[in-house]
Amino acid sequence: MPIRNPGASALPAGALAILMFATTPLSGQAQDTTAVVLPQLEVTAERVRAVPPPELVVEVSGSEVRHEQSANPYDLVRRAAGLEVHEQGQGPGWASDVVIRGFTSDHSSDVLLVIDGVPVNLPVHGHVEGYADWTILSPAAVRSLRVIHGPASPLYGNFAFAGVVEVTTASDAKGSAASMGGSSYGDVGGWLRTGHRGERGGSLVALEGRRDEGWRNNSRSWLGNVLLRGWHQLGGRTRLEGGLATYAADWRSPGFVSVADYNADRLTQAANSTDGGSGGRGILHGTIIHPLSENSQIDVLGWAQIARSRVFLTFLDEDTVAQQEERDRRGAVGMSASWRLSRGAGDFALGVDGRSDWDEYDLYRTSLRVRDTTIHLTDGRYQQGGAYARWRGFLFGALQYDLGLRGDVIRVNARDRVVPGATFQDEVHTVASPKAGLRLLMGGPWSAVATASRGFRGAIGTITNPQQPLVTEWSEEVGVQVKAQRVSAELSLFQTNTRNERIQDPVTLQLSDAGTSRRRGVSASVGVAVGSRVRLSAEATFNDAKITGAASKSSGTLTAIVAGEQEPVVALHDPPRFVPFHVEPLTPGSTVPGVARHLGRAEVVVAASSALDIRALVRWSGSFTPIGEQTVRTRPYAIFDLGTSLALRRWGTLDVELQNLLDVKYPEIRASGYINPGAPRALRASLRLPVSSS
Repeated sequence: MPIRNPGASALPAGALAILMFATTPLSGQAQDTTAVVLPQLEVTAERVRAVPPPELVVEVSGSEVRHEQSANPYDLVRRAAGLEVHEQGQGPGWASDVVIRGFTSDHSSDVLLVIDGVPVNLPVHGHVEGYADWTILSPAAVRSLRVIHGPASPLYGNFAFAGVVEVTTASDAKGSAASMGGSSYGDVGGWLRTGHRGERGGSLVALEGRRDEGWRNNSRSWLGNVLLRGWHQLGGRTRLEGGLATYAADWRSPGFVSVADYNADRLTQAANSTDGGSGGRGILHGTIIHPLSENSQIDVLGWAQIARSRVFLTFLDEDTVAQQEERDRRGAVGMSASWRLSRGAGDFALGVDGRSDWDEYDLYRTSLRVRDTTIHLTDGRYQQGGAYARWRGFLFGALQYDLGLRGDVIRVNARDRVVPGATFQDEVHTVASPKAGLRLLMGGPWSAVATASRGFRGAIGTITNPQQPLVTEWSEEVGVQVKAQRVSAELSLFQTNTRNERIQDPVTLQLSDAGTSRRRGVSASVGVAVGSRVRLSAEATFNDAKITGAASKSSGTLTAIVAGEQEPVVALHDPPRFVPFHVEPLTPGSTVPGVARHLGRAEVVVAASSALDIRALVRWSGSFTPIGEQTVRTRPYAIFDLGTSLALRRWGTLDVELQNLLDVKYPEIRASGYINPGAPRALRASLRLPVSSS
């Protein structure tokens, strides 16, 4: 039975640690009753066995990922891993917001997505630094998905702020598998996976295609995903593996609706029938895994990627509705290398990584896709180098330690091509990020956990103002965990203190300079297996998120100007920078906007027979203060889903789910008086053909 391990964040540095129960709920996924051919063993170089980390994580298998009925990759991860997601709803290629522990994570910029070791977040971007387009994530080839809460892992630096989502794809397949399905909106789609496996090599081809109608006007889209993977044994036990992942998409955007229209149930209307976009990305990577001995090995990864996008979206600019065009053309190369030594009950690791990005970002004011005004034309350059050390092991047989230190050097260059003869302005940032974790084995299924770690991310607007300081945080947690055969549970206390935080409004694109802030709360989860037929799981988080201090002059607070003005603005540093954002401070003591006071989910899965599973899921969110509306609190809501999986013998497995069963009206996003409404009741179904691959 698969186990899901939801993570927990932390208490502030120096705070009094209060140990509490912590949980690892049993997975709420329905049992897959399709016959499975077990994979044959591979005699290859294996990764060095490592001591399990003290940080609490969510583990999801590839079969669980492919089981989910989802509208897009963000909805997929929300359902499979239980993450909080607020969908932008503007089409594939337009990133949504994945939220972990109260970070508003505009366009998922506070959560690092890593696929086969390659970072997906864009470190310089005119919309938001860290922009994370997850469209390239296809369920067809996912082998595993792992979520780390907070900056606990020293393997990751920039944008591993609220957490990390690690995705590993399968490097080969034996036989073929496929799925096809659709929804009551008129959406259709499916995927196919095939390949081969031999003693000294293997390959995989995974294809996905979607044609969505959506439930709102002007929301039609299409998407194609292709993944090629393979591996080969290079004599001895050295293993070479790599792959190519690509996607292309074209979409129409319904835009946002006003609060007045939302309250009047005018939800399907589109803001502008010419809104929409197109985009694509390609990622090429290769890895060499070379064992040096039975207890040590080196891993070397190299990667390159290109991306293109063109987006038209209607937004609110100083109480005026306007359309803008964003064009982004970029390339990047990167690498990472690590050496690991495993001895007895512990291991030691050293690693380095680096990347170089170049980007051209253009922003225009448009009318019906016809350019009226050039806002800015920016060249961005980004170079980063990092190194880390990690030491893990046991003391006295019962105390597990995990100590790490990471250092990063980041250089950002920017040039405004609107200004004749403009030269690149640059800034170099250095940051050290210590990590520490302890787990005390208290006998039987009980253990106590405590972690403290420092993290950072590039500030929003860095592409036009490289001198902005990095956003930094200290994140800590204490808790106790029980993990038995049929019952698992966690209850943990967490806190994160942040400096130089900047919050972007998803509707107006204005910035709030938050200065310092604090997230503090309690996270709990529980999983119970009742007999052999019933599984229960639940998880919930209470979060008290506050602004604790105003931005200081040393943080580089900028003179406020309206988006679209083209005159250079003198900031608190020299030389002057053009700043296309409106900067507004948040009041110390106020609630961090966009963060729900409480949220959670609960699920029950019943194996009615050997061929039939029935499952029910409820997820809820408490009230929050919308970005740009500090005097408003939204209403809490709860969404119910009901589904079933039926094994059809030789025909595979039929999955049917009625989502938002009670047809609840709720906001996915609300900011500055505008809303992206959540999807109404819908029926989704898919047929997973008999699986003959691993």
